[in-house]
Amino acid sequence: MDDSILTEREAAVAWALAYNTHDPSVLEPILAADMRVMSRWVVNDLVGRAVYVEYLRRKFATFEQTGSVVRVEIGSAPAGPSGAQGRPCALIEQDGSLLATVFFDVIGGLVSQISLGENPPPATCRRSGEYPGFEAGQEIVN
Repeated sequence: MDDSILTEREAAVAWALAYNTHDPSVLEPILAADMRVMSRWVVNDLVGRAVYVEYLRRKFATFEQTGSVVRVEIGSAPAGPSGAQGRPCALIEQDGSLLATVFFDVIGGLVSQISLGENPPPATCRRSGEYPGFEAGQEIVN
C-alpha cells in the first residue's frame, strides 16, 4: 500500500489482517501518531498509535487464552436506494455472531480514526466474503 493514497478500504483490509492473524504490527505503518479509536465497548477513547497497538496486543492474547473465535470480514455500509456500494468497513464476528461495524478515517495517507459500533448494524452491511489473513477454505483456529 502506498501511504500517500491509502484508501478507507485498504485501511479496513489492514485492520482485518491484524485481527485475523493476531498481529498488530501490520497496522503500525498506517496509523497516525495521534490517531483515535472510538468504541461503544470502551469507556474512554484510545488515543495514540503506541497506546492502540499495545491494546491490540493484550486483546489478541486474551482471544488466544480464552479460545474465542473472532474474525473480521471486509464489507461496505448500506448505500442509498440506487444500489450503489456504500462506505468501506470491516465487520467483526465473534463466535459466529456479527457484533460490530468498523469505519476508518484516513487523512494524509494515515488512519486518523477508527470507529467501532453497532450503527449501521453489521447485518445490514454488504458482506464480501473476504477475510484477510485466511486462505480460502482454511479452518479458523484461535
